[in-house]
Amino acid sequence: MNWLRGAMVGALAYVSMLSVGGAADVPMDSLYQLHATLATQKGASVGFDMYQGQPTVISMFYGSCPSYCPMLITAVQVYESHLDEASRARLRVLLVSFDAAHDTPTRLAELSRLHRADPERWTFASAKEPDARRIASLLGFHYRKLADGSFDHTQVITLVDSEGRVVTSTTKLIGDSAFEAKLRATTASDPQ
Repeated sequence: MNWLRGAMVGALAYVSMLSVGGAADVPMDSLYQLHATLATQKGASVGFDMYQGQPTVISMFYGSCPSYCPMLITAVQVYESHLDEASRARLRVLLVSFDAAHDTPTRLAELSRLHRADPERWTFASAKEPDARRIASLLGFHYRKLADGSFDHTQVITLVDSEGRVVTSTTKLIGDSAFEAKLRATTASDPQ
């Protein structure tokens, strides 16, 4: 897992050079150094750092995915279901679509309702290019558009602390006990 953290820090340094301005209020190894704009299911335009101050699970998806993305969303729900009520209340979930052309706020709201996601803690959002590529790079996520309009992509679920630093990641949709342990530890008490 150290190689993943090193790769993310390297990608963050590269992406930071591409972003405008600096984020003086977050650590240098924070994903929130990236200035990216997201469109949410509520129609709001927000920054990638929208959940700064809260432990957050971040992943990427696309709304018309027939199998893997719905399974990923369910996996996040299962992982969070293993938390006690207070820890779950502290956790935020940010799911970023890399198919902004199709995943409009209306479509994202439909997905949120379909998955019965808590709209106070879960945000379905989309990012346009090149922001989607930069977010994917930070998360170690890969995707490419296929001729039929669908996407080939990896699956990564990333947990960040309240300052946007990567705590851990998993590619397992079920049963990653190490990820679950880090999730419990990170959400166990209010951020200081």
